[in-house]
Amino acid sequence: MALLNVDFYSYYLGMDSPLTVLLPEKRGRKPEAAPDKKYPVLYLLHGHADDNTAWIRKSDLELLVRDHDVIVVMPSAHRSFYTNGKHGHLYFDYITKELPVVVSNFFPASTRREDTFIGGLSMGGYGALKAALSCPEQYAGVAAMSAANSPFEAMKAAGTMFSVSDFMDNVYRIFGDEEEYKGSKDDLEYLAKQTAASTGPKPKIYHSCGQQDPLYGLNVEFKQFMETNCPELDYHYCECEGNHNWGFWNPQLKCILEYFGLIPASREKSGT
Repeated sequence: MALLNVDFYSYYLGMDSPLTVLLPEKRGRKPEAAPDKKYPVLYLLHGHADDNTAWIRKSDLELLVRDHDVIVVMPSAHRSFYTNGKHGHLYFDYITKELPVVVSNFFPASTRREDTFIGGLSMGGYGALKAALSCPEQYAGVAAMSAANSPFEAMKAAGTMFSVSDFMDNVYRIFGDEEEYKGSKDDLEYLAKQTAASTGPKPKIYHSCGQQDPLYGLNVEFKQFMETNCPELDYHYCECEGNHNWGFWNPQLKCILEYFGLIPASREKSGT
């Protein structure tokens, strides 16, 4: 894969913003012109306290997609939960409205829904689910690993996992209080029910969590909600041994790429 670090001015954020991008590259082969070729796109969202470089620095991503025809876009969203904060920047609009236009302008990226996927871990798992359930007409599939699928409940369940002193204050700055969050456009359960009840397109959903993860109970509750309340959605849940770390996320990343058909499926599977 060709690795690009892009800095561009974001209209919705009002500032220069970084992207890390992997582009298809046939290593060792003579380049051939393909001006009309378009590639599927996977947006990968980082977790809390990480940035756009996390997937390259910490995961097996580049090796997994090497020699495969997919563009991987990794934005930075700081600690925003990929949300238009009540007291913050318009990160949801940045992810769902601006990036698809920017990416298709900069790169040979397909703009077709069936070629567009989004995924993330922890805070990025919440952000990916929110994007796909809010804009199901844009994404064919969404993957969430170890998702902080309810930021307020995640805050309570995480214990000392988040060492940032203002983590709680930051959640309130983004979402307001918990009562404002419930049943709002930020509430994943509300969004899932809306998508399930709609007559429009519905994304495939891959959801996973490690059994030793501090957020495991929260993710199991979301699984139960989805299976009970949203049977219309194409929802797949996976759990296995693992904690809130790259030891769990790396093998899951491979499963996600296979699940979306972005790399060929292997016989080995992680979790059930």
